Amino acid sequence: MPDAQGRDGASVGPPAAGPPNASRPGEDAPGGDPVAELIARLRGAGLDPDGEQLCDALWLARWTRTAEPEPPGEPAPDSRDQPAPRDRTTTAGNGPVPADPPLPADQQVPAPLAPQRHDGGGDRRVALFPLPQPGERTTGSPGRAAPLPVGVPAATALPAPLELQRALRPLQRYRSPAPPLRTVLDETETAQRSALAGLVTPVFRGVTRADARLQLVMDASSSMRVWDRMFAELEQIFGRLGAFWDIQVSHLHEGPDGRPAVSRSPDRHALPLHSVDRLNDPTGRRLTLLVSDCVGPLWRSGQAHRLLHHLSRQAAAAVLQPLPQRMWQRTRLPVSYGELTRGEGLGGAAALRVRSRSGTPVPARPGMLPVPVIPPEPAALGAWARLLSRTGAGTVTGAIGWVSANQPPAPAARPGRRPSGLELVSRFRSNASTGAGRLAVYLAAAPLCLPVMQLVQRTMLPDSGPAELAEVLLGGLVSRTRETNGSGGPQWYEFAPGVQESLLAPLGRDEAVLILKHCSQYIEGRFAKGGPNFPALALAQLGGGSPPGPYARDGRDLEPAGDGGETQLVPQPFAEVAARVLERFMPLPEQFALYGARDRREASEDRPVHPAVARARSLVERFDGEGMVQDLIDAVQLLRRATEQDTPDSAAAQDFELWGEYGQSVLRLWEVQGGPELLAEAEQAAGRAVAHPRGLRERAVLARVLRAGATDHWRHGDRRQALELLGRADREYAVACSAPGLDESEVLRLTLERVSALESRWRLGGDSSQLQAAVGMLEAYVDAWPDRDRTPAEILLAHGRVLLRLSGATSHPEQARRYAEQSAGSLREALDHDSDSDAARRVHVLIDLVDAILASGGVLDDASSAVEEGLGLAGNQHQRARLEVRAGRIAVAAYAESGGPRELHAAARHFEQAAQRMSRDAAAHADVLAEWGEVLLRRVQLGEGIATQDSLSRAISVLRDCRAQTSAGSAHLARRLLLLGRALMLRYGLGGERVDLREAEHLLGLAAAEAEDALLAAQCWLELGQAQFEAYASLGRTSRLDEAVDAFRAAAESARRAQRDAATERREQEAARLEAQAHHLRGMSYEAAARPRSAREAYREARTRWARLPDHHIGTSEPTAEQTALRLAELE
Repeated sequence: MPDAQGRDGASVGPPAAGPPNASRPGEDAPGGDPVAELIARLRGAGLDPDGEQLCDALWLARWTRTAEPEPPGEPAPDSRDQPAPRDRTTTAGNGPVPADPPLPADQQVPAPLAPQRHDGGGDRRVALFPLPQPGERTTGSPGRAAPLPVGVPAATALPAPLELQRALRPLQRYRSPAPPLRTVLDETETAQRSALAGLVTPVFRGVTRADARLQLVMDASSSMRVWDRMFAELEQIFGRLGAFWDIQVSHLHEGPDGRPAVSRSPDRHALPLHSVDRLNDPTGRRLTLLVSDCVGPLWRSGQAHRLLHHLSRQAAAAVLQPLPQRMWQRTRLPVSYGELTRGEGLGGAAALRVRSRSGTPVPARPGMLPVPVIPPEPAALGAWARLLSRTGAGTVTGAIGWVSANQPPAPAARPGRRPSGLELVSRFRSNASTGAGRLAVYLAAAPLCLPVMQLVQRTMLPDSGPAELAEVLLGGLVSRTRETNGSGGPQWYEFAPGVQESLLAPLGRDEAVLILKHCSQYIEGRFAKGGPNFPALALAQLGGGSPPGPYARDGRDLEPAGDGGETQLVPQPFAEVAARVLERFMPLPEQFALYGARDRREASEDRPVHPAVARARSLVERFDGEGMVQDLIDAVQLLRRATEQDTPDSAAAQDFELWGEYGQSVLRLWEVQGGPELLAEAEQAAGRAVAHPRGLRERAVLARVLRAGATDHWRHGDRRQALELLGRADREYAVACSAPGLDESEVLRLTLERVSALESRWRLGGDSSQLQAAVGMLEAYVDAWPDRDRTPAEILLAHGRVLLRLSGATSHPEQARRYAEQSAGSLREALDHDSDSDAARRVHVLIDLVDAILASGGVLDDASSAVEEGLGLAGNQHQRARLEVRAGRIAVAAYAESGGPRELHAAARHFEQAAQRMSRDAAAHADVLAEWGEVLLRRVQLGEGIATQDSLSRAISVLRDCRAQTSAGSAHLARRLLLLGRALMLRYGLGGERVDLREAEHLLGLAAAEAEDALLAAQCWLELGQAQFEAYASLGRTSRLDEAVDAFRAAAESARRAQRDAATERREQEAARLEAQAHHLRGMSYEAAARPRSAREAYREARTRWARLPDHHIGTSEPTAEQTALRLAELE
């Protein structure tokens, strides 16, 4: 790919101090690479060479004669009129960059103002503004310096590019049907043939790896400009994959005659247009991936369908659809879903076979071909890669669009009534996803410039992708501004009338400040670390003007009228960065070097501290050291007297620090004494503190009070009010974290407190998005830390623990495993950073590390080493008991790998020691007994001399104690009743005691009634039916058969419900297996009752369920599919 560098217009490295349009995405800028510079000059001359043509040109350049040099002494024509060359500006990591060309007329700025002297501040900030829209003019004014063009790190369009690259790895095994282009000498075959022939006979074999070609085609319609960044990232991902010999990038345009045409540029006027015949490849060597939203003019005219039909007949082709899947049916390429397989042999690569989800072939549509439609997600792209490379399962489930060679054009859209802004917002919120709804609110408080919108999305919703942004852009809320249509600058949008006000209604000023803060942290953390940039303007605040405020509702402020009396619009900043960050990587004008205001922390220190505050702080410190509650009471009384004497005009009424210390001290006293009166007093004092405009840091006090109130409501059973208070606390923490003047320790403490509050919201409401928000916050903190090797261990520890909880709360097994792997990595790093911590804290971290390794399926030896280290450091019986529990779980995991009884014996020994070391009153004692009893039960079921009455009685005794210690209404009660009933049934099978059978039947009935999970209920009903069938065999009463039939029918219904609600494929197939077994056992009951017709119907139901299961998921537990087929054959 000779032109790989030239195609990627995004600059790499720190931003250059050049003009904004010098680093505009999509353009090729000359740089240090001579090949890239040559490509740029050829394209500037109207030439568009591919890789082979460029190689030919370079080869011919060696043999062509250069032009004759100018005679010495003769100046170049009109050299006297040319300006002197400017020095190149140097940027860190990139070397020299070209001199700055003049700005366009609509973006020119006056000369910098004369520098003014100011007191240097410790934290000098520079506001970053988006480039103005065409037609607007950014000017300097008295109090504002002239803007400086800079390159700002752009946000990625794809949330997880590494996951996408891993998902596409099967393409490395893709083989095209065309014969290989490269051959290598086969030494072994050459030696054999030469020995047989008696003369040297060279044998060559084809090289098939990376022999295929890939052409990425981007639909260049106006609605697709938003996906330019995503398209460039996809090109980089495929380029790093190493699966293709060549990757060609094209942009699909509508030609002047309405037919499709291709070009190397997204701008149809920048480079010549060529016929789409360039995309043809009759050899079938070239794959085609078309990136399109399927709503452009070529789709409305049917030309895109015809082109896809033609390309699909030659080789594999697919459409990558960035829109959300719920919107696909409204495009010009609606989809259906089914199972996809490729044709047989290499020649069948382009042939795609489609079956319905039930396995029946989809009827062929005359003149139409199926084309896979893929969202830009790892799972979908991975399935497409496996389909092409024939790895994994034979079939792949996916979406298919049907294209025809004679696709008719779409009818013209009918004009309708223009809805109001409130109607647009209501319609959008009723159809949009949760992430898109939140993103729309965030974008309402930001400039609607496309790079800035992508930056806000990546910082505020890091897990969201192209689909959420597409919902906002196509949801009717915004439209492209008329000035940017067809312009080469950044793309601007504007809200429909009334929309922005409706979206901003629930968003306070504090949340708007939070958006500014997060964007600023994202930019500062990625400055000069490589990656694409987008152009922006840096503005220093001079004179007595105030720094730019947060985002205005219309995204812009009014600039005072100039000499001409005109009032000009100035864009609002989307971020603020420290001036030292810019100074490190680029030279700044003098006014930027002098820019800054006095440190707000110094200003606050100049204000005298109230005497009562100083005395109260000393009393609280003495309470912390000595533990005397009277000191805390004295501090509260002292502050209470100081605040009771204030009047609306007194100094105490305006002293927010006094009220904040008062609220904090009362909260400490409530933690010791309790009582609703103290909590209400603390909330009132904290409310008075944050009412002051400068009381930002005191919002942390209010947040702590609200958390305490949530805990109090939680204890009293009011979960709804507790969740509401925790939500308010999170908002207060967000503002407190952005308060100016905080040192590193304060930011660390507030961040950890906010993470703890988000964990509490997750425990109360079960919303895993709270954990995801906590993970994103901690990762942003780590990214912004200047020295990664010295990251605080507390942050790494909190990151690992939150990821571990998120792993347990995630239903998708693969995603849960990845979270656990990341958790283990963070916990290991925390141990390395905190090697001098006390033994008790290190043991706690080691326990979490073992849990993360087990959850991720990691190396068990590493987990065992962590347990051994913890046992050597444990200082009390409680810690040793927790470590013994982990040792037992490691042995159970080892048994799952080896299947030997030795591991189960070791697991039982560890659980026994854990139960002995743990107090019977501990909440976790019943959990340990449950794990111990289950291990003993497994040993009994293994047989081989272990299944004796003594060992079984031991298991029953342990499970009885577990049941006794499990409270009524517990979520674990049904599972533990099932285990005890199963153990009693085993003892009945060994001894034949009817007492065990009756007790087991009773316990299994209780378990079935208690089970809330459908899959667990199906297991309980199934084993209850088996116990009732055994009661019939023992007593000979046919009425017990009727009860067994009812139990098996309830088991089948619960299993069917579990399949419908299953979140994972494994859970769905387990439920399907239980349903098949329930129908088989129901048939056995009908046979015993001499009802052959009903038995046949039940067996047929079981056979149908068995047929829907893959072979590797049928299992070996009885009854099996073979037994069902045998019984049905005998009855028929």
